Amino acid sequence: MSKLYRLLFLFLLPAFGAVAQAPFKILSYNILEGMKTDTTKGKQEFVAWVKDKDPDILALQECNGFTQKTLEELAASYGHPYAVIVKENGYPTGLTSKYPIAAIQKVNENMTHGFIMAKIEQFNILVLHLNPHLYKKRRAEIAQVIKNISLQADKKNWVIMGDFNSHSPKDKERMTNNRIVGVLKNAETKNPKIANLVNGETIDFTIQQAMLDAGFTDAGLYHHDKTKAATGKGVIVTDSRIDYIYVSKDLDKKLQRCAFIYDDFTKKYSDHRPIMMELKN
Repeated sequence: MSKLYRLLFLFLLPAFGAVAQAPFKILSYNILEGMKTDTTKGKQEFVAWVKDKDPDILALQECNGFTQKTLEELAASYGHPYAVIVKENGYPTGLTSKYPIAAIQKVNENMTHGFIMAKIEQFNILVLHLNPHLYKKRRAEIAQVIKNISLQADKKNWVIMGDFNSHSPKDKERMTNNRIVGVLKNAETKNPKIANLVNGETIDFTIQQAMLDAGFTDAGLYHHDKTKAATGKGVIVTDSRIDYIYVSKDLDKKLQRCAFIYDDFTKKYSDHRPIMMELKN
């Protein structure tokens, strides 16, 4: 082999020897009362959208009307052979996956909508949906969630996601507080049973602060900060997020992307936007 060919071979060897792996994709979505706006048989518009996004794991909130059997059937139609629902009444959380769901724990006691803890591949997954109307109840619920996590032997590879129904102190600079406070005050005036403002006056940031204090990374904001630091341009994050994906600190180095999905489907089919995270595989 000539010197030139040897040099060319050595130059090309890394490209042929290392096959890039696709990122591991985790998607969380409040689908609005069982994706009621997709009236097609078998929720075929939703199924087509999920197939296009191709998540490895899909966390769902508001699986209204679903049973364990029907959620399994829906999941199978978009390529997830595994599914679990926290309960079969009210506003259940759900979890579907390309990979076996192990070590399943369903917690409904002291929770408005319940949460699921499970193991999928190397990840410890928790899917939640906190109380939408009472800040004091949300505080109790997030304390229960964090306590459950703290009691687990495995402290790494945690992904906690869902509809937290609360705002982050990290968003204060972007939030138009007066507008949001006005909306929440108006809701409380119309329905005295609602109490989302602390003492009827201020936004409660303690739910997200509790997650941060427990050592978890706000994946969406982490990506926003990294992108801004690297390029001077941040990913647009909505002013009033209530849907989040948190990860344990050991997963920080694996984060490739985390952002809300804005497209024609998500504009129409739910009052929430799904959030997708990609991790190095």
